Amino acid sequence: MDERLCILTVHAHPDDEASKGAGTIARYHAEGIRTVLVCCTGGEEGDILNPAMDRPEVRDNIHAIRRAELDDAAKVIGYDEVVMLGYRDSGMAETESNTHPDCFAMAPLDEAVDRLVEIIRAERPQVIVTYPDDHGGYRHPDHVRVHDITQPAVERAVDHGHRPELGKPWGVAKVYYSMWS
Repeated sequence: MDERLCILTVHAHPDDEASKGAGTIARYHAEGIRTVLVCCTGGEEGDILNPAMDRPEVRDNIHAIRRAELDDAAKVIGYDEVVMLGYRDSGMAETESNTHPDCFAMAPLDEAVDRLVEIIRAERPQVIVTYPDDHGGYRHPDHVRVHDITQPAVERAVDHGHRPELGKPWGVAKVYYSMWS
């Protein structure tokens, strides 16, 4: 039996870790619980909200900048580990970026689920925090996809017959959803 306590969050983009549950993660990290962030995309389609940063060199390197911001935020919040699921940001619903072959929304469902299964089995969290089905009406394709992969990943992670090469089966005790007030 693994005695280490772990909470794992599954987020869509760099910046979601700071806007959805950061205080909860900081608290549990301070109590000595292992905290792991799974970030599903690189945030390549993110908006630049600060006019001072809306420059060609920022737009051209948005992926690297958002990754650096993610790493900095994770340190401040108290994440022990950041794991990138490896997909490209899909952009907002019904935009051209939704059709990019590497985007999260276009990824084969089983492939994305199994990437998360492997992380769950490696990290062995008792608790996962992710997005609910509706997410307050925010229908960003990547947020919807996070929900779509998380529950099947939790179910497959405990299944001894499912892809044993992805690690030793692990049962997650609780799944919580971050909500918008």
